[in-house]
Amino acid sequence: MRDFIERQLYQPAVVLPMVSLMQMMVSTDFSLSQVGFMVATQGARAALQRSRELFCAEHCHA
Repeated sequence: MRDFIERQLYQPAVVLPMVSLMQMMVSTDFSLSQVGFMVATQGARAALQRSRELFCAEHCHA
């Protein structure tokens, strides 16, 4: 079981988001409300970018 946990923890899909969260928390002096706002803003920006890409793929290249 320990080997399984260690293998899972060293996956980039697990480590990179944790590092990103740590960087945000340090930059905002561990203010959870500011970190939550930053995460929500980044998520909204990513969703908007993805929807623009899909829209353009449908209409611009048709």
